[in-house]
Amino acid sequence: MNLSKIARAGATLLIAWGALHVLGGGMILSGLATDAETGFSVYQNSDGNYPALAGNVLGYFAYLLICISVAVIAIGILYNWKNSQGGLAVNTAIIIAVEIGLVVFLVFPGFVPIAEASVGFVLAAVGIVLSGIACSREHAAEVSE
Repeated sequence: MNLSKIARAGATLLIAWGALHVLGGGMILSGLATDAETGFSVYQNSDGNYPALAGNVLGYFAYLLICISVAVIAIGILYNWKNSQGGLAVNTAIIIAVEIGLVVFLVFPGFVPIAEASVGFVLAAVGIVLSGIACSREHAAEVSE
């Protein structure tokens, strides 16, 4: 498999990570269109009366998740697809920051099952590894020339 194919496979997985999170943010916003309880049901926590602020904060979270995910997709298309080291560094930093927040605030407290969270983690991890392999091999080839 040549470096271009490895880079594109990695980029595809990073783009898929972004698409998965756009979908998740969209599901939250869709639920919030009904009411806060429906929005929170995405996290298997719809019991209780939520003040309007809680729904608005969740909506803001979903909006930010979509924005971050669109950025990851754009970087994946514009830079990771072309095997850019800078694009890989930026996407890796963004994704790690998001995944740490997911684990700390949603997985550890039990709002999101590990099995559900692992889908995005696996997409990102494999995408980052493949992109890293392509970048490091290309860099090594440039140095040896």
